[in-house]
Amino acid sequence: MSEKIKSAWPHVLFKVCVFAALIITSAYLLVYGLSTTKEYHFGYKETGDIDYTVKLLSGNFLNEESLASDEVYYSDSIDDINTVFQYNADFTDEVSGDYSYYLVATTSAEDEGGEKLWTKSTQITESVTKNIANSKKLRISLNQEIDYPTYNEIMKTFAEEYHDAVVGKLIITLVVKGNFTTTIMDRPAIIDSQISLGMPLAKKAVTIQVATDTDNDGKIYTKRVDVDSDRHRFCRFAGALLTLTVLFLGFCLIRNAYIERRKHIYDYSVNKLREEYDSIIVDLNSKPRIAKLHVANVQAFDELLDVYNSIKQPINYYEAKDGAHFILINGRLAWQYIIPKTKSIRKPAPKRQSRPARQRK
Repeated sequence: MSEKIKSAWPHVLFKVCVFAALIITSAYLLVYGLSTTKEYHFGYKETGDIDYTVKLLSGNFLNEESLASDEVYYSDSIDDINTVFQYNADFTDEVSGDYSYYLVATTSAEDEGGEKLWTKSTQITESVTKNIANSKKLRISLNQEIDYPTYNEIMKTFAEEYHDAVVGKLIITLVVKGNFTTTIMDRPAIIDSQISLGMPLAKKAVTIQVATDTDNDGKIYTKRVDVDSDRHRFCRFAGALLTLTVLFLGFCLIRNAYIERRKHIYDYSVNKLREEYDSIIVDLNSKPRIAKLHVANVQAFDELLDVYNSIKQPINYYEAKDGAHFILINGRLAWQYIIPKTKSIRKPAPKRQSRPARQRK
């Protein structure tokens, strides 16, 4: 690598770094200036569970006072069922608002084909209303004893009087309702969830099932807000102006590189001929007087060499604004070959087989 190329590297690297910094800055300003809307997200996730213990009648054949959950129970030995309903809601942002909850007991009877014969729902607890303020969590815990034998006797009576093949069910449901507001959302977050404890009636063997109707995957609310400001408008203007500047600088850099390349080709072409044919070229400080001469412009340096080999006169060289002039004069005739600075430049002609002598005769 030549010393000239080595010395040019820092200058080129500096240009590239500045140009890249301008592109990144203009892109950032435009993106920020055009981002005039902002999205706010708010959501919550619900979970629920029921824990229960089955109390047994004294003197039962199992000789136990109670049985834990997830077992099979005999209906005639059940005294009551102690339940603990748990409901949780976790919010992504602080909320404020009112919520209420209560228990509903639903008894139903179906025939063996699944057709409804009778159903009745009764609210068995008073509705409890509470308030939370600036909180991200909602917690509900409700203890309730279920008088299972009473519901079971009702279903047995219905089966005896109205239908022998009856499928009876008892469902105890915790109903939770809420209306909450946040600082980032225009509309309220509505909660309407249920947690149920289901068990058969009028059956000898009882299996209790827990069912939850909560949104375990969560709900997401989205709000878009117009945040256009003087700062955004300034960034749009500055980004557009800087983008135009970058385009202009890019054009200038490309044009400058093109000019430098042409200059390099021009200098190379001229110096190649001067070095190769130094013995027959005379350097002039000024343009020779050829106004009264008949001047013929040749298309290639080879043609000028043909003339030289015929008349054996030196080839004069001088530099002008339009390019490098090589001119051969003989009497009132002149032959001229020009390497232009602005037009397309031909590569120097290759060495001919019959080269002119290096020494003048």
